[in-house]
Parts: sequence; C-alpha cells; structure tokens
Amino acid sequence: MTGKYQDKVIIKNIISSETAFTPVKTIGSVPVNVSLVYPNTYSIGMSNLGFHSIFFQINSREDALCHRAFLSLKNSYPCEINTLEADKPINEYDIIGFSISFEMDYINIIKILETMKIPVFSQDRQTPLIMVGGPAATFNPEPLAPFVDFFVVGEGEEVIHEIMGKYKELKNREKQEILEALAQIEGVYVPSFYDIEYDREGNVQNITTTSLAPRQIKKRWVRDINKYDTESVILTPYTEFKDMFLIEISRGCGRNCRFCMAGYCYRVPRYRSMDKILERSEFGLKYKGKIGLVGAAVSDYPFIDELAEKFVENGIKFSVSSLRADTLREPLMMGLAYSGHKTLTVAPEAGSNRLRKIINKGITDEHVINAVKLAYQYSIENVKLYYIIGLPGETEDDIDEMIDFLTFLKDYMKALGNKRGNLTISINPFIPKPFTPFQWLGMESVGVLNERIKLIQNRLKPKGIKVIFESPRLSEIQSALSRGNRQTGLLLYDIYKSGARTSAFNKAEIDGKGIKYYAHRQLRKNDVLPWDHINLGLKKEYFISEYNRAIKGEATARCTDEKCKVCKICQHK
Repeated sequence: MTGKYQDKVIIKNIISSETAFTPVKTIGSVPVNVSLVYPNTYSIGMSNLGFHSIFFQINSREDALCHRAFLSLKNSYPCEINTLEADKPINEYDIIGFSISFEMDYINIIKILETMKIPVFSQDRQTPLIMVGGPAATFNPEPLAPFVDFFVVGEGEEVIHEIMGKYKELKNREKQEILEALAQIEGVYVPSFYDIEYDREGNVQNITTTSLAPRQIKKRWVRDINKYDTESVILTPYTEFKDMFLIEISRGCGRNCRFCMAGYCYRVPRYRSMDKILERSEFGLKYKGKIGLVGAAVSDYPFIDELAEKFVENGIKFSVSSLRADTLREPLMMGLAYSGHKTLTVAPEAGSNRLRKIINKGITDEHVINAVKLAYQYSIENVKLYYIIGLPGETEDDIDEMIDFLTFLKDYMKALGNKRGNLTISINPFIPKPFTPFQWLGMESVGVLNERIKLIQNRLKPKGIKVIFESPRLSEIQSALSRGNRQTGLLLYDIYKSGARTSAFNKAEIDGKGIKYYAHRQLRKNDVLPWDHINLGLKKEYFISEYNRAIKGEATARCTDEKCKVCKICQHK
C-alpha cells in the first residue's frame, strides 16, 4: 500500500481514534475556511495546547471553519498535505495557518508549500493567504518573513476573531487590500509593508514602513485567561500525553530568568482560577484518567498546594509540565506520588551557583537536595535534572562544580536509602534568544560545547549517572534562526533547495555569511535588531539594564503583581 491511498487510510484511522469537542463543518459551507497546519508530526502538534486553542476558537464561529493538517502523520511524509477533517489539500482553503514553536520547523514550512505546489515566496502568491502564529512568530518573525503574508504577534485567542471577521468582510478583494486591512489589527504583522535596509556587514541598518502599517507591531495578550478554556479540544491515543486531559493552569512567567524567551514574551504572568481548573478537570475525567497541568512553572501557581489537596480528596490523578525546586512542598509532592509519578524533574539550568546568579535562576544546590529528599519521602526515586552549557560567563570551573555536585547528589540519594533510583542529566547548549538580556551575545563554539559534553559524560558515567544531550550542531542552526533576519530566511531556502543535508547547512552562504556567522555573531547594544519593530511592551533599556546586572551577578526580583516596578510592563500595557 503506497502513495495517496495509504495516506487516506492513515487519515481515516486517526480520525476514527479521536474524541473531538467541537463540531466538524464541511469545507465551503461557511465564508472563511482555514487549514491549520503544524509543520511537524501529528504526535507533536496534537500535544500543543496553543494549536488546540486556535482550532477551537475558529470553529466556535458560525462564519468560519478550521481543519487540521500536519507535515507527517505516522512515521512517513504524505504525498499531499491534506486536512484530517475533510481529506482536502490545504491549498483549497482560504487561509493556511501555521503554528510555530521551534526554529527547526521553519524549513518544514518551505517543504509543505513546495509539496503542495504553493508559491513559496509571498510576493509570488495570490492565494491562499499564509498566516503564522506561535512563540517563534512572536519573538522574531523575520527569518520567515519572505514566505509569510501575515504573522500573529502574541496570544491568539482574541485577535483570531478580529482576523476572521476582517477577512470575511474583504474576502473577494485583492490580496493587497486584504493585507492592508489586516495590518490595522493590533498584533498583526504584514512583513511586505516593511522595508529592511542592511549595512555592509549584513546587519539591519534601518526598518521603515511602506504602507499604512504601524511603525511597531504591538503584542496581543489575553488579560483574563479564565475567559478561554485552554485545554485539550481533541483527545487522541497518538501523543505523548495520550492518557491525559491537558489544562493550562497559568500563562507567562515572572521569574526573570535572563536566558528564557518565554518569560519575557508572555509577560505579565496570569493564573487560572482554582474553581475553573477544578470544573474543567471534572469534565476531562469523563474521558481520561489523569489531568495534565500545563504552565511555565506549575509549582509557582499560587494555589498549587490547595489544588493538589483537592485533587487527592476527589480521587483525581494529575501530572505537571514543569516544576521549580524552590517551590516544591509536601502537598504537591504528595499529590504527585498519589498520581503515580516515578520521576522528579527540575531544572537547575546552570552548573554553579555563580552562574545561576548571572542568569537569575534563583535556585541553589540546597533547593535541589531538599527536593530530592522530599521526593524520596513520597517514594519518587528517579531524578532528572536539566542543565544548559555555554551560558554567558561559563568557565571550566563551573563545569567542574556541576560534576562535583552531581556526584555528591548520586551519593546522597544512596545515603537516603534510594538504591534503585536513576539520576539522569539532560544537557542543552545555550541558544541566545531575542527579547532577553542575552540577545546581543553569540552562541558558544560547537567545538567547546562538544568538549564540555564529553568531559561531563566521561566523569559521570562511572558514577552511574546517565547523560543525554542535544547536538551542539543542531543548536547552532537554531541559534542562527533565532536571531536571524530576512537574509537568514533566504539562506534557509537555499539550504532546502540543496537537500537540507548537513553539508548544505555547512556550505550555504548569502553575501559570504552562513549559519555559523548568524549563530555566533555578537551584536552591539546600539545596533538595530532584526526584531526592533516588534513591541512586546518591554523597552530595550530594560534588557540592557538586566544584562549589566547579569555581568555583576545581581539578582532581579520576580514579578509579584501589577504594582511591582521591575520591568514596568504593567505601566504600558
């Protein structure tokens, strides 16, 4: 069984296995038809609550429909990218919307457009309109700008309704007129209305508008997340979370970790009410045996202890997407143990306390030790720790301190009586991100990162500590795309046309500049940044101030409420 027939069988099997909480509409039965595409596998896409949320919001309208599509369904790439709900090619829809969370998926957008014989470059295309949203589109849309008609900057639950309404009104007009109207919606970025000038070094020199588009695109964000049930809209057995009903417990993070793009892009932190979470949990338990709580730091949720106790009282088992070692307490740990958790997962991030001060992590070795002890008291024996290497200011001494601490921690686990528990370390190279205090810095060299990973492996393996890591070479590509500009997008297109092999990434250049240049370049504080026309509500002076505090190892207090004066975003929202 091959080709289109095999694809249709896979689609039929997936659809028959799903439980959906939104009605399916027939393409062409409403004025606005959207194919929402996740440019990766079905399993990854259907684990993304943002994808679920936009799918639901569009389908909640009487005048619009949304059908889903994916680059890959089940371990193979389809001959055509067809929607699951209608088994129709995505180019038969008015708008193709891509949800982007990871830089490595950028090239998949090009692949999908070419596979469906849709002109890749926006300037060569009349229909359908290409819309892109998600975290990557918010912090730096520029590498995708040559291919995209418009971006949604920020959170989409409210702005998507304005987009649908405006498109319905102007559907039969010329593309230029439609885009001009969409550009007037706050949070919508139409890249063709902005001219980018470059200097001799290939850096952005100036950004100007060529239409009625605003000089800066202001991020959209949902002030009251209780208005929207951001949760599993479709249940499927083909994801990592197949046994859970997912519920967003909070949005944004105010911890001010200086390496973390999400903490700045989705500020101000907001929390869903406990009553709402309990209500939606009762609904989810009709279909799944466990609730998955999703948030940037679930243990930072103000009522997490009370919520955990309520869950246990009501016989509700749950899982969490993230924890912080400094906010773990007995009620939450008891609830996790009751729910069958076998592994404590926390992220010290940096190898030494000195480095954690630089990145403003706010976690000490003692926090990790106490978390491990508390977990073992509730029979959670396995421990997994996430670390970043190549952080600004990192030296071999920091790596040695990390190795010494992990060796101690393994012995400490045994001293507690934990003879069977595994200690696993996950290492990721530092990737500088836009809209962080480290946005001007280049990534550490691949050679140095490989040496440090090898050192960590060689010294921890004899201790029985498992080390897993992300390839520094892949991280280098992510780094180039993360802080890239439109030239980087053209470079990515050339790489795709050359087969997207490792050799293509190594050799491709535009004006003598390739992936290595964009990944490791240092930017000056007075440079025009490729994303300077995106307004997240935080001023550049704030990031410079935070960079200077990082160099001094000074702490910055976490966001507490709208009266704090740390970043002053609340005064400008």
